[in-house]
Amino acid sequence: MPKRSKTTATLSPEVAMLVREIYSNHYEELLRKACILLHDTEDARDAVSEVMARLMTADILPESGKLLAYVRSAVRFECLNRLKRMKLQERMRRALPIDAPEVRAMGEEWEAEEEHYRQYQLFINKELTPQTRRVFQMHYGQRMKYREIAEQVGISESAVYKHLSQAIIKLKNRFNS
Repeated sequence: MPKRSKTTATLSPEVAMLVREIYSNHYEELLRKACILLHDTEDARDAVSEVMARLMTADILPESGKLLAYVRSAVRFECLNRLKRMKLQERMRRALPIDAPEVRAMGEEWEAEEEHYRQYQLFINKELTPQTRRVFQMHYGQRMKYREIAEQVGISESAVYKHLSQAIIKLKNRFNS
């Protein structure tokens, strides 16, 4: 396995050249695969660049014959991790209360969405029981895990699940119809 030099904290010249060679010879292929996964060219470029930058600073690399396969896998996993983060951010954006700083935005394009959030928050406050509302806000607003909510509220984890299920069903029935 190629290793970083302990004295210089940089890759050996041979390994650095191999990494640059993989970057220059396979960048377009890696970018295409990242674009297929992310559906966004700029984000795909960032993902490939991020992998290559981490590769240049890695302490241990696979053997030179396996390095390309490693880079392909690393790009794939970077794209999948970006997709997970995007999904989580979207889920949190939908669940945040209307007065959260992330939701407050300037511009005309946000006015309709802000009204939707106001209706959403009003529905949560009116239609959910206090306990269900509290559990829902703890989970989606404060990002607490089921176990943490159960301990703080004094209920079982299955009760936390039931409260969240009830809230989601009510929200879906109200806003998806």
